Amino acid sequence: MRFVVSLPALLRFGAALSLLCLSPAIAQTPSGQHRSDAQVWISDAILSDMAAELADQAVNPLWRREATIPEDWAYSLPEGVTSRQTSFFVDGGVRLQGRLFLPAGFDSSDRFPAVVVGHGINALAIGIEKYAAAFAARGFVAMSIDYQSYGFSDSGADELFLLEPDRTNDEEPVVAERRRVRIKRTNLNNVEEVKAFRAAVSFLQGEPGVDPERIGVWATSNGGTVLATVLATDARIRAAVIHVNGVTPSRGGARDLSGEALSDAVRRVRTGQGAETGAGFSFKTQVDLWYRTRNRDAAPGPLLDRIPTTTAVLFLPAEKDELIGGNRSALAASAALTARGAPSQVITFPGLTHFQPYSGAGFRAGSTLAADWFVRFLGQKEDVR
Repeated sequence: MRFVVSLPALLRFGAALSLLCLSPAIAQTPSGQHRSDAQVWISDAILSDMAAELADQAVNPLWRREATIPEDWAYSLPEGVTSRQTSFFVDGGVRLQGRLFLPAGFDSSDRFPAVVVGHGINALAIGIEKYAAAFAARGFVAMSIDYQSYGFSDSGADELFLLEPDRTNDEEPVVAERRRVRIKRTNLNNVEEVKAFRAAVSFLQGEPGVDPERIGVWATSNGGTVLATVLATDARIRAAVIHVNGVTPSRGGARDLSGEALSDAVRRVRTGQGAETGAGFSFKTQVDLWYRTRNRDAAPGPLLDRIPTTTAVLFLPAEKDELIGGNRSALAASAALTARGAPSQVITFPGLTHFQPYSGAGFRAGSTLAADWFVRFLGQKEDVR
């Protein structure tokens, strides 16, 4: 039996857990509007079966959440499921950390479908490992990951600042030397997270016992925003679940930089450090204000029409989501995908707010629905012995 790391252990890494979505606030969609006649790919009967529990979670003060809390992260390994810490590299040098979960009876001579599990903004993989464990219990190899500069993962080039002159030159292309550097953590950078997801997919494709043609990704909150961009970039992903988030379809085009954002950009390039701003819900940290500008480079709204029709996308929004305005953006994105012939569906957590589906009845329903989606579109173990 394995439980998540304690709160003090998390604080040592200077990361703050929160699952804030970067999508703009949208008014709640009136019931019955903006729904398409899309095919129902999986049943949502579990919401009816758990209606009383979900209704209690929606109103019971014990389940009220303005952030996730350590009790929401705890889990025990399902019977027969095993796990281990692992690492992989993005851009050939930045080492990221993940936790790999293997289903009961795993044999590397078989071919199992696999799922990458990604957290939200200013968060840690420890907070969503229980989803990976739940997917492993349903027969999947699953790996939860920490993005660059979060949790156990290394910081990357844009988090490192030399504090003394670099006197190397092109006479030697590779030099090993000691230098004093400033290392920054919790860098909110969706562009780097796109690369993290793609590297994690590559890692799983090379894992013994994994079928490289049957890879899925589950991502939550801002991780869902990032995942939508990944889906428009990487056709290897056969099934995806975007949890407590949606994507508002929009037109593409260059964006201007003005006002505070422009002043910060000038300061950043001339001094090496721009302004900072507070971020986080469960914990508060100071992060570079620049993230608001940088993350626009990975905005998924204009990219929905690039998601291949071979990728099946399930949206699991919360009806009373206070951060993205309910399920409207999920319905809009799903309708756009369906119109292009891509399998897509929206199943809404009734009555729940943004942070409630991570625990209690919301977690049990949401992890079951996500696993059902992966079973539907990735299948299960193939015995090749």
